[in-house]
Amino acid sequence: MRNVFLTVLAAAAVLAGGVGCNTSVVKSLPPVEGQTSSTGARVVANLEGSNWGVFLFYYIPLWSGNPNRPNRRDYTTFRNRIENKYTAGMLKGWARQMKADVEDIQITDSSTGAFSLWILWRRSQTATAVAVKKK
Repeated sequence: MRNVFLTVLAAAAVLAGGVGCNTSVVKSLPPVEGQTSSTGARVVANLEGSNWGVFLFYYIPLWSGNPNRPNRRDYTTFRNRIENKYTAGMLKGWARQMKADVEDIQITDSSTGAFSLWILWRRSQTATAVAVKKK
């Protein structure tokens, strides 16, 4: 059992060293001319965001992106930040910087553990939304 634990720990260390990209990312794209949200509000930006992390046996978080500081190499360790409330909050924080509200949030989950024989899992969320002018 000790060898299995050491193998998992070594694999996590190698994976952590290989993570060179941001795990939590938000970007805004310009709206299409005349674009409105589902409520009829004028769209000022289309938002796209993603966050991912590595988990041991799917449930135990090792690290994930910090949704409070997207687009930076900022991580949280031993905390699960791959949840809808954090991903939606990341988009809302980005819209707040543009002095806008967020509408039409859609979040998609994905996960895989095949690369490590289901010992380490990469879980991720991607989200889209529209930023609308504050009322």
